[in-house]
Amino acid sequence: MIKNLSKLENYIQKFGLEEVFSPEIRSFLKVKKYTKGEIIFNAYKPVLYIYFLVEGLVEINSIMISGNKLFINNLFPLELIGDLEYMNKQEAMFDVVAADDSTVILLPFDIAEKYLENNPQFWRLLATECSKKLLRTNKAIILKGSYSLKTVLANYLIKNNYEINFTSLVDLAAHLNVSYRNLSRVIKSLSEEGIIKKQRKKIITLKKEELKNYSVNV
Repeated sequence: MIKNLSKLENYIQKFGLEEVFSPEIRSFLKVKKYTKGEIIFNAYKPVLYIYFLVEGLVEINSIMISGNKLFINNLFPLELIGDLEYMNKQEAMFDVVAADDSTVILLPFDIAEKYLENNPQFWRLLATECSKKLLRTNKAIILKGSYSLKTVLANYLIKNNYEINFTSLVDLAAHLNVSYRNLSRVIKSLSEEGIIKKQRKKIITLKKEELKNYSVNV
């Protein structure tokens, strides 16, 4: 946990949070770093903070009854974690893990209740971030449910600057909510077309325009 007011002030200014984090509550805020792979919180456990993601990448997952991991969403700065739990007064709905080295500002629930309940900027931010996450999740569901895996992979490559880094194909398949076998088949097909190239732990795009032919706007 980092109690560094100058770093905190830099993040507040960078993301325009001056009206949300009024001076009277800033001494209660903390900056915390998570290393890649570190759990931020688990599903069905109490959440005590709203997390303001200011650096890095966070992954949201759900563990199915079968034990399989279902990828829900990625979060990028500036996005919030724990906002739904705060508003609904409930335990965490999903597992949240740092997908890369990440930094958050921690706003304790009790401080938010005491100082921000009548702050319209605070509630506007919560509403905006919740609606953005819902829209992006719905788009992902539509994409995965309505289009071929080749289209899903093409969109994912384009979204990630035409390059995917992964720890293993098994993890990438889980991330895309598809089977390892089907993902391997599609990668092989696109590689044979000369559109992509699979390296050890990376997929790079060789022909961007051809890849775009498989993508859709969702």
